[in-house]
Amino acid sequence: MNMRLLFLAPLCLIPLALRSPAPVSSVAPLEGAWKVDPVHSTVLFKIKHVGTSWTFGRFNGVSGTITLDEAKAENCKVAIEIDASSVDTNWKPREEHLRSPDFFSVKEFPKITFTSTKVAKAGDKYSVTGDLTLHGVTKSITFSAEKVGSSDIKEMGGPRTGFYAETSIKRSDFGMKKMLEGVGDDVALTLAIETTH
Repeated sequence: MNMRLLFLAPLCLIPLALRSPAPVSSVAPLEGAWKVDPVHSTVLFKIKHVGTSWTFGRFNGVSGTITLDEAKAENCKVAIEIDASSVDTNWKPREEHLRSPDFFSVKEFPKITFTSTKVAKAGDKYSVTGDLTLHGVTKSITFSAEKVGSSDIKEMGGPRTGFYAETSIKRSDFGMKKMLEGVGDDVALTLAIETTH
């Protein structure tokens, strides 16, 4: 008997559902409003600790919408809302301090929001300008964002589009001035946003 066929034969008994899925091919995104998928979206931040090392954190509560018009980028819109109390740094005492009036003061300012005021195409990326409201202070910021990819798999919830962006802010610009000498002022932000249609 052909030993190669004998070796491969058991593979035929594996149910199709258990086999590795075929590679996902990129599809053209649908136009219109896309809803942020909170399970597959990530908002990270990093800040220096006593000028020695980076401390990382994330926000676990993120929602919002992204409106797409690839033909006319100026029609695109971004609206993101973050639950400030969802801050997560892998250490509860630090998280409680961050929620206090020394930092985010979440009882007084429960939400962090970003609303775009202008979107333009910049090569293969988007230049996004908008109002960031943090700690009760609103400032205009601009950052570069890229569309990572799109897919349409029924078993994975249908059409999806993902975006990635990085930017930085000074927390003192938003009235968060406690412990600047120890925690630092510059905050690097990373957004990995997945949306559903």
